[in-house]
Amino acid sequence: MMLKKRCSLTAILLVFSCITASLPTVPADAAETADIVRYEFEDGTTSGGTIYHETWQGNTEEDGSGEDYDLTNASGGGFSYLDQKGTTVSLEVTVPEDGLYELTVCYCEPYDPNKKVQYLDINGVNQGEISFTHNLTFEETSGGVVMLQAGTNTITFRAYWGYTMFDYLEIAPADESLTNLTPTRQLSNPNASDSTKRLYNYLCDQYGNHIISGQQEYCGSHNYNLYADPTNFIKDNEQEFDYLMETTGKMCAIRGIDFLNYYAGATWDDNAAERTVQWVNEYKGIATVVWHWRVPSEEGGTERAFYVPSASADSTTFSITRALEEGTWEHEVLMADIAEIAKQLTKLKEADVPILWRPLHEAEGAWFWWGAEGAEPCKQLYRLLYDQLTNVYGLDNLIWVWNSYTYSTSPDWYPGDDVVDIVGYDKYNAADGLPNLSSISSTFYSLVQSTDGEKMVAMTENDTIPSLENLLKDKASWLYFCPWYMNYLTSEQNNPAENLKEIYNSEYCITLDELPDLKSYPISGGDIPKPDVTAGDLNQDDVVDLADVVLLQKYLVRKTTLTAAQGKAADYQKDDIVNITDLIALKRTILQSF
Repeated sequence: MMLKKRCSLTAILLVFSCITASLPTVPADAAETADIVRYEFEDGTTSGGTIYHETWQGNTEEDGSGEDYDLTNASGGGFSYLDQKGTTVSLEVTVPEDGLYELTVCYCEPYDPNKKVQYLDINGVNQGEISFTHNLTFEETSGGVVMLQAGTNTITFRAYWGYTMFDYLEIAPADESLTNLTPTRQLSNPNASDSTKRLYNYLCDQYGNHIISGQQEYCGSHNYNLYADPTNFIKDNEQEFDYLMETTGKMCAIRGIDFLNYYAGATWDDNAAERTVQWVNEYKGIATVVWHWRVPSEEGGTERAFYVPSASADSTTFSITRALEEGTWEHEVLMADIAEIAKQLTKLKEADVPILWRPLHEAEGAWFWWGAEGAEPCKQLYRLLYDQLTNVYGLDNLIWVWNSYTYSTSPDWYPGDDVVDIVGYDKYNAADGLPNLSSISSTFYSLVQSTDGEKMVAMTENDTIPSLENLLKDKASWLYFCPWYMNYLTSEQNNPAENLKEIYNSEYCITLDELPDLKSYPISGGDIPKPDVTAGDLNQDDVVDLADVVLLQKYLVRKTTLTAAQGKAADYQKDDIVNITDLIALKRTILQSF
């Protein structure tokens, strides 16, 4: 690479905007192709709903004060209406062979200004949820990818939020590459530690071949008398893990730990960081860490919370948008908390402990403050957190997990392939006092499709663990499962004991005793070479010029964030710190080249 002179500063400073494309809706009269088969909902059946063989224009309010909607573009002159919770609309569809099929749904949802979410059942088994965003006429949206059996199958939409109209369903064979499950073996951080790369490669090798067992621990101390046994952090409060051993004779390979009690000024330490180190280095397990990030309930307040007021009485009005603005009290809290979490994660780095790191989880649900103000500020915060932990604090032991959904709006929330290593999904679909043993294969393959198969897909939280039979039959190759604590694991209505025994003692499920020595696990094809990064080439266009100076200056005043590779390029002085001296040195070098 060479330094290249530029005659025009204006030409160098052109900024190209990266636009994240969301999935658009398509008019109902879109053309069909030879591979697509259409089924009209008015030809189907309903339980509790209504089938109409006519169309009309109307208003969402009886007095005409609401929004006008138009149903006259229904393709077959009729539609089905899904009413209140529990009602269903169903179609029988026929496919020539077993396999994955892509669904397209034409619908109208005029009643909720945001969206309505409904359950998708295939042959009587729940396969996940579909979100129908607000619209005022029939339009298409993706119904995801499902596994169908050769012959006749019943596809049902079951009301969760209800009040949605369905025109037709289209079915087409899905791209066969979805089942080839060959994720990238390159971590987002090219400077990841050796142990982190080895753990990640082990996960890649299991993906599609096994499912790894996991279990979330109960929050709080796990040694009630630490003074008497100061080096043991896994002793008490182990109900979930004791239950697993008593019920299955096996121990989970992955332990879920919450860094809930870490924030600036916290007065109590439950030793979650030390417990993580002990689980990985002494028990030889894998750790996944979530962070229920508690912030002040109000300015100057001493109480901390993570829920928004609409989700819990124990809540906060903390604004993520203001927190991203320098000079606000929220920003001061944000940066102080990041410094504290970095301190705790540094304990893990110093102990050579790589982890699955899952911050800002369930953001699109909007019940946590980090998701309450929409996709853009959440993505900005995620990328800021990634930049701070990776480039500022030098944490090279994190495998970054993004908690996603399969809604039509979910692509808008995705932070980017350059800062995500694994895509996770939190499954809570047990209902009416009964477990749900579904593999939710539609959700799995929709998530695989969302990154073109580049990222592994994991069940990062769940109630019922899918049955072994459903996982194998549906080819839903979740990387791991991880039930939430207490009754999410131990109650029969969530996890029947017989199902636990079967999955934990199957060859398909990896338990703690079956893990290899992960610190020496081979990296496929030898060590993954770090990509060449030239000092000063921040925008990675193979030219070191004034555009890189501008980008570094914006970074130093916190007007942008950098990827791990960009952070390495920004360290022009090669002293493992990106600061003003790098900017001065880079400017001097470029000026000398003119």
